Amino acid sequence: MKTHKRACLICGICALALALALAAVAVAGHILGAGSGNPSYQSAVAAKKQIDSLTRSASKTAPSAVKKAAAAASAADGALEDVKKAQAQLDKLVNDYSAASTGDVLTDTVLPIAGSPASEDPSFAEAMSALSQAANQQQLKEAKAIYDTAFKSAQSAQGKLKTAAEGVTSAYSDAGLVSPELGIDKPKKPELTTAAEVKNALESLASYADALVSEANRISAEADSISAAVLESSRGAGLSFGDSLVYSIGTYPIGFAFTALLCAVIGLVLLFCPNRFIYLWKVKPLFSTFIALIIMMVIQIYALGFKYASYADWGSSWLVNALNVLRSNSSVGMIALGMTFVIITGGIDLAVGSNLAGVATVVMVCLDISKSGFLTNAGISGLPNFIIAICAGLACGALLGLITGLGITKGRVPPFIITLGIMNIVRSAAQYFTKGYKPEVPKEFQLLANKEIIGGQMLLPIIYWLILAAIMYVISEHTAFGRHIYAVGSNERASRLSGINVDRTKLMVYVIMGIIVAVAAITSVARLRGVDVASAGSGFEMNAIAAVVVGGTSMSGGRGKILGTVFGVLIIGIMNNLLVLVGIDAFLTNAFTGAIIIFAVLIQKKETR
Repeated sequence: MKTHKRACLICGICALALALALAAVAVAGHILGAGSGNPSYQSAVAAKKQIDSLTRSASKTAPSAVKKAAAAASAADGALEDVKKAQAQLDKLVNDYSAASTGDVLTDTVLPIAGSPASEDPSFAEAMSALSQAANQQQLKEAKAIYDTAFKSAQSAQGKLKTAAEGVTSAYSDAGLVSPELGIDKPKKPELTTAAEVKNALESLASYADALVSEANRISAEADSISAAVLESSRGAGLSFGDSLVYSIGTYPIGFAFTALLCAVIGLVLLFCPNRFIYLWKVKPLFSTFIALIIMMVIQIYALGFKYASYADWGSSWLVNALNVLRSNSSVGMIALGMTFVIITGGIDLAVGSNLAGVATVVMVCLDISKSGFLTNAGISGLPNFIIAICAGLACGALLGLITGLGITKGRVPPFIITLGIMNIVRSAAQYFTKGYKPEVPKEFQLLANKEIIGGQMLLPIIYWLILAAIMYVISEHTAFGRHIYAVGSNERASRLSGINVDRTKLMVYVIMGIIVAVAAITSVARLRGVDVASAGSGFEMNAIAAVVVGGTSMSGGRGKILGTVFGVLIIGIMNNLLVLVGIDAFLTNAFTGAIIIFAVLIQKKETR
């Protein structure tokens, strides 16, 4: 025991000493960062920018320039081939028309016999002239078409060459070097009036294509050169220890100050109340959940970073992010409150997501202001319409909860089976009745969730969740019905023998669950001005169960706290936010949630042994 106390004492003193050192570093950082003329800090900042540029160029710009240069070289080679083909086609065209002028093409025309009176007719000479002119025009038209094809190929190659040159220039710029002159002007299309002019233009275009190939090869060489140089520089790039230290101290003083505060708190706990902390951690599940929440919040703070001009900016950024997390998880948080009562009684509800979609459908149909809206067509709009829609949604949620409760209590169907069935029935029915029909929710209804009340923040969904949490807390801790819920979950047979109406208790729990789902659905419709029935509430059951289990509620029933569920919702919400901040693929979110559920249940099993 003495060894344990001595270890806590030593660790606490070390933590406090580290806190003082970090606080001193934070003060130095504020002084260093505030003095923009500090030469050592400015030198470190310049070195950091150059390294960042090299890294960015090595990972993105230079490889991209190499690919663009390769594409330009291929296009230039293709343009040269197209020009050569065009020249061959033009030679064939000229030869064909030359043969036609000797009579090959005119054999189908009935001509007068030479020396006859008809051959000396002036109209004959005019006809021959017209025929020759038409043949020349046709020849020119086909020659121009051949030239246009080659010209477009050269023009396309020049465009790719320009793009490649820009890529190489950008790579040089990112590496802090001066780029050589690259690129070639666009080809100019001349006015062509004869086949001979087309032939001369193709010869010029061939020379231009040769120049394109030469320039493309030069750009490819430059791209390979800068890519190799940047890659080599980036491998050896790195701030010196001194520059790195100066840069970190001057740029992140807020981070050092926060870490100092964290170390101070840990040191004080180790010095003055280590045994109390260990006792609460082992005996009070709510306390361990709260500590887990604090740890998640600390990790989130570090993930958000500390590169801010002032503590106010840093605090404001963190607060806005926290409010966004709370708002986006408010609907799941509401459902988790009802799920707490359900799990405490030893049940489960897998239909909450589908029920949310079903209730949302009823609410949207009542609110519909399009031509299909039956309340609008009946002359009911504005506040009366809103009240009717909200009441209809609450009634629908209560009805779904009642059906579930009756199936469990009177039908003796296991909660897993009946809620699984209702999940599929409600979702399918909602999709069927909204097939080809999209209700239009009035914009004013959004004020129910999106009205800005404090500092331009839309806090109403969070407030609804907290109010529901307070109500559920009072019910669970200070009412006979709350005690009955725990008794039923702990021992159903003993509860029956003691006079508790078990069936009524379970029925009321599922009705409350349905009403809470309805509140979440109404809030979602107001916040989003309508929901997609096919995906609304999808995965909510898993997140709600995860939050309840992480909050310390036992899956076997009889134990759990509403406050623990609130902590659990925050933990799940922060975890999802962290996955986004660190760039984890969205498809892996459910994997982490599932892992948390398994881990939390394993801990519960261990505690009960």
